[in-house]
Amino acid sequence: MSFHPNVFGLLLLQTTAGGAFFMTFLYRYPSVNRSFYRLHGLLFLLAAGGALFALGPSGLAFTGGSRNPVEASTVFLLLGGTAGLVLYNILVNFVPWERSRRLSRPVLNLSGILLLGAVGGAGLFLNHSLEISPSGILLLTSLFISSFLLGSVLLAMNWGHFYLTNPTLPIEPLEFLVRVLLFAASATALLSVFMTVRDWTSRPGFAEGLLLESFQGLYLWGRLLIGVIGGLVISILSYKTVRMHSTQAATGLLYVALLMILFGEAFARFLFLNLGILI
Repeated sequence: MSFHPNVFGLLLLQTTAGGAFFMTFLYRYPSVNRSFYRLHGLLFLLAAGGALFALGPSGLAFTGGSRNPVEASTVFLLLGGTAGLVLYNILVNFVPWERSRRLSRPVLNLSGILLLGAVGGAGLFLNHSLEISPSGILLLTSLFISSFLLGSVLLAMNWGHFYLTNPTLPIEPLEFLVRVLLFAASATALLSVFMTVRDWTSRPGFAEGLLLESFQGLYLWGRLLIGVIGGLVISILSYKTVRMHSTQAATGLLYVALLMILFGEAFARFLFLNLGILI
């Protein structure tokens, strides 16, 4: 199996989309200060730029007209979401905070929705699917859940650092993010079980891979053990630790969760883009 550069493009796009979408919910917590939004506004803008760079040369065409409606829509959504992040960064960095807090939230929400649409469009385009079929719906569901998983674990891990300098911060924002992470990790596990059972009998070579009789088995087991099982276990431990108000321990666990989920999702995107396997 050859290296597929769209692995990084999709990971960056999914992390940005899921993170931007869920960060809008943090505006209801006054304890989440301006520096947090500034930091992640810049991170998401850089990640969106990285997705543009990775997806352009290897997949989507950003110059010239496209006869493929899925490709054209994906390019429009990705560029629109990135432009929204540019505006968001201007608001949170150069506009007084009281006014910026009111204006930046809908801008970020719209950017997140556009980027989530770009995630779905990119998945359909790279899978050569131009119609919504049962397999297409399964693909979109998998990509959206993955986006929420990546975005929530990044936000939770970074917000946990704020307790290191200010232990008196309210626990509610971290508890919300870890609850979203646990939900997304549980949904990922259920979906992976379903797709594993389906592919065991319907896809040639899948059973051999799980039995380590072929090289793709290393990627399959890396996805299942590290990304799915490991990610779910660490998410449960993180949630229980947050419920105990042990924020420093939770932040350490969220570091591990971020690494495991990133590796697991990278394996998943590699299998999808090279072999068409969803797991």
